[in-house]
Amino acid sequence: MESVTTRVNLLGDPTNHRRHPVSGLDGVKLATEASPGVNRQASEGGDTTVGTAASKSEKTSIRLSHRIGAWNVRGLLEAGKLTIVEKEMESHDISILGISETHMRGNGHFTTVTGNTMYFSGCEDSSLSGVGIILPPHLNKYVLGYNPVSDRILTMKLNTNPCVLNVIQIYAPTAQAQDELIVDFYGKLEEILNSIPSREIKIILGDWNAKVGSTLDDNHIRSTVGKFGLGIRNERGEKLIEFCIERNLSIMNTYFQHHPRRLYTWRSPGDRYRNQIDYIILDGRWRSSVSNVKTFPGAECGSDHNLLVANFSLRLKAPRRQPPKPNSLDPSEQPIFREALEAILKDSPAHIHANADTQWKHLKGHINDALDQIAKKKKPEPKKKCWISDHSWELIQRRKDLKTSGLQDGAKVKYSELSRAIRVSCRLDKNHFVEGICRDIERFSNKLQTADLFKKVRVLSRQFKAKSWVIRDADGTVLHEFDRIAERWRAYCEQLYTDSHSTSGINPEWKDLELEPMILPSEISTALESLKKNKAPGSDRITAEVLYAMGDLGVMTLYKICSHIWQHGDWPRDWLESIILPLHKKGSTKNCDNYRTLSLISHASKILLHILNNRIRYYLDWQIPQEQAGFVKGKGTRAQILNIRQIVEKAYEFDTPVIMCFVDYSKAFDCVNWSCLWKVLQELGVPNHLIALLRNLYGSSQAVVRVDRTTSKPFKFHKGVRQGCILSPILFNAYGEHIMRRTCENWDGGITVGGVKITNLRYADDTTLLAANESEMVALLDRMERISKEMGLSINRSKTKVMVVDRSGKLELTGALDLEIVDNFNYLGSNISNNGSCEKEVRRRIGMAKSAMTQLGKIWRDRNISVKTKTKLSMAGGGGSPHPEVCQKPGKVEEEKVEE
Repeated sequence: MESVTTRVNLLGDPTNHRRHPVSGLDGVKLATEASPGVNRQASEGGDTTVGTAASKSEKTSIRLSHRIGAWNVRGLLEAGKLTIVEKEMESHDISILGISETHMRGNGHFTTVTGNTMYFSGCEDSSLSGVGIILPPHLNKYVLGYNPVSDRILTMKLNTNPCVLNVIQIYAPTAQAQDELIVDFYGKLEEILNSIPSREIKIILGDWNAKVGSTLDDNHIRSTVGKFGLGIRNERGEKLIEFCIERNLSIMNTYFQHHPRRLYTWRSPGDRYRNQIDYIILDGRWRSSVSNVKTFPGAECGSDHNLLVANFSLRLKAPRRQPPKPNSLDPSEQPIFREALEAILKDSPAHIHANADTQWKHLKGHINDALDQIAKKKKPEPKKKCWISDHSWELIQRRKDLKTSGLQDGAKVKYSELSRAIRVSCRLDKNHFVEGICRDIERFSNKLQTADLFKKVRVLSRQFKAKSWVIRDADGTVLHEFDRIAERWRAYCEQLYTDSHSTSGINPEWKDLELEPMILPSEISTALESLKKNKAPGSDRITAEVLYAMGDLGVMTLYKICSHIWQHGDWPRDWLESIILPLHKKGSTKNCDNYRTLSLISHASKILLHILNNRIRYYLDWQIPQEQAGFVKGKGTRAQILNIRQIVEKAYEFDTPVIMCFVDYSKAFDCVNWSCLWKVLQELGVPNHLIALLRNLYGSSQAVVRVDRTTSKPFKFHKGVRQGCILSPILFNAYGEHIMRRTCENWDGGITVGGVKITNLRYADDTTLLAANESEMVALLDRMERISKEMGLSINRSKTKVMVVDRSGKLELTGALDLEIVDNFNYLGSNISNNGSCEKEVRRRIGMAKSAMTQLGKIWRDRNISVKTKTKLSMAGGGGSPHPEVCQKPGKVEEEKVEE
C-alpha cells in the first residue's frame, strides 16, 4: 500500500493520555517556517510515514490551527481606524484579535461595519487605556460569555474541545505608572485566574509593558520561558516571570527562534530602540498546542507596536443552535410566493379531522416550502461597502509598503506625512458619507417618503450604545456566561409571573358551553389587513407580510384553523409561545429591575386575537367610563393631560382646594390575577364561550427569554395579561374598572366639575385620585389599596405622589397620607405644577428641543439639504412651535421669564 504523509495540527493535548511527546531539546521549539520536515515529524510524534491515512485525516478535519493575535493599536477613535485594523486581521487570517489601548469608553459589544463583533472594556469617564477582542462571524457563535473586568482586563470564554478556552486580553500599566496600579493590576489578574477551573485552557495576551529580555541562560525556568527572548530584562520583566512561575504559565514568544525583526513588538519614537513588551502567555500544560509565535512588522495601522500572532491548534465544539432569521418577503416576490403556496396547497392532502396544532404545522410547513423556493432564486445580498474610499486605501497601502521596506531616515518623514494624509482623507471620506445620507434625506423628502426619510435621520442622530448582557443573579453575583445569563432572566421572569394562589387557566367544561356565532371569512380578511407590517415575528418566524401574501387558498386554510379553535378551544403550540427580549431602560445594566421586557408572539395568532378582541369589545367598550382615557378610541394622553391641567388651573384661579394623588402600581399588567379576571369578565357580561377561549389561551401559554443568541428554557405564566397581545388593553381596562367601581361604591367624596362629581382620572394603570381634603383622600386611598390588594395589585408608595392645590393655604395637613407631597409632577410626559403655571413645562420642552436639534447638527450644516427639508425636520423634531397644550389658556407664561 502506498504510504502517505499527513500533518496533524494539534501538537499536544494534556487531557489525551495517548499523546506523543514532542521531540527536540528541552525548552526549544522550531518555528513552522524553519524546517517543514522537522515540524511535520514533531507534530506527528516522530512518525512522518503512515500506512493508511484514514485515522489521521479524520483528526485533521476536526482539529484546526487558529491564529490568535495581540496588538496595541494606540487608539481606535480616529475615523476609519477600526476598519483598517479589521482589514489587517483579515489579510493575516486571524481568528481572535486582542486589542490594547482602544481608548473607548464604557464596555459592551457591537457588530462592526464589516460584520465582525467587537467586545471592549474601557474607562467610564475618560478615553484612556481600554482593551478589546475582535471575533469574525464564524467564531462569534462559539462565545459562551465575556467579562469586562476593568479598563485593563477583558475575559472571554469560547466553547472548545476538550476544554473551554479562556481568552484574557490585558493592557498593563506603563513603566511610569505608580506601584499601586501595578499591584492592583496583578491582583485582579490573579483573582480571575483563580476563578477559572484548572481544567480549562487559559491564554493571556496583550501589552505587558515589561521586558523579559534574553532568556538563553534561564535553563532553570524552561517551563516558563524558552531560549529566544529579546533585549535586556527590567524590573517589570522580573515581576512578569515571577507571576508566570507561580501560575505555571508559559511566555510563548520566547519559545520560537526567529530573526529579531520577528521578535520585537515595540519601537521607540525615532526608532532608536526596539523591544519585546507584548506577549502571548499560555497555560503551561497546553504549550505543545502552539506551533509558532512571531510578529508581523508589515501589519500597519499607524501604531508603534507590531502585530503579534500565535498559531494555536484548537478543536471547536459544535456551535449552539442560533435563533433562526425571520422569513422575509419583498413586495415584488409576493405574487411568486402566492402562486408557489397555492400550488403546494392544491397538491397536499386535507387534514380535516386533525387538531389545530397539526393543521397549523402543515400550513406553516407549506409556507416555509414556498419561501424556500423563492430563497433559492434570490441573489446573495452584496456586502456592505465601507465608507473609506479607494484613495484612502491606496494611501494606507503605500504607508504599509513603506514600513515593510524599512524606515530609514528619509522614509520616517515620508511615513509621518502619509499618516497625516490618511487621517485627513478618512475624515473627508466620513464627511462624504454623511453628505450622501443628507442627499438621500432630501430625495426622500421630495418624494414624501417619510418612513425612509426618518430612517436616514436616525442614522445621523443616534448615539453609539454598545450591547451589554452581563447581569447579577438574585444573590448579587455577576454572571458572564450567556447560558447562565439567559437562565437568570428565565428565573426572574418566572418569579415575576408566578402566583401561588392562582388556579389553572384551562376551562374543564368546554363541551357544556353555548358557542358564540361562528367566525366569518370576511373577519379573517379584515384581521389580516389590520396586521402591522415590519414587525418581528414570533417563534414560527412567519411575518405579517408573508401572511398577507398567502392568497385565497392560504386564507381559507387559515380560516379553517381559526374555526377549529373557535369550536374546540385548542390553540396551536406556536400561538401559545412568547419570546421575551429584555430592553434596558436606565440605571445599571447589571440589574434586572432596570430593564423592560418586550414579547414577540405569532403573527398568525393575532388574526384570531383580532376577531376575539372585536367580539369582547362589543360587551365591554360601552362599560368603560369617560374617566378612563387609556386604550380608548378617540382619546389619548393629551386629552387626560388637558383634563388634569384644567382642574389645577381652575382650582387655583377660584381658590378651591384640591388634593391630587398620583397612584403608581407595581408592575400592574404583570400582576393581574387570572381567577379574578375571569370573574370580572363574567360580571361585565362577556359570554362564557369567549372567556373559555381566553382561559385556554392563558392557561397553556409559555415563554422563553432570548439574550443575544441564547434562548432560555421555557416557563409557564401564572398571572398577568399577555404582553404584546391585542386583547391585553381591553382586559386590563375591564380589570381596572372593576377595582374603581368597588372603590367608589357608596362614596360621596370627590370634587365637583360642571355639576358632576369626579373622584378619579385614569390612563390605563396610571390613576389620579381627587379629593377636597386630606381625610377624604386618606379614606379613598385606603379603600383603593385594600381592594387592589384583593385583586393582586400593589401600590408602590415610594413612587406615589401627592399634589396639593391650595392658593391661600385653607387646608390643614396633618401628614396622615404618609406620602411625598410635591409641587410639580411629570404626568404622562407633561410637567404639572400646583399653581397652574406652564413655565417649567415650556422650559423643559425648549431643553428637549435643543437637545434634539443638537443631535442633528450634521444636517443643519449640510448645504445639500434644502431649507424646506430642514424646516420639516425641525418641526418634526421639536424645533417648531411648542406642543398645543402648552399654549392653552389660562396658563399664561410671561415672555420675559422664559429664556429661549
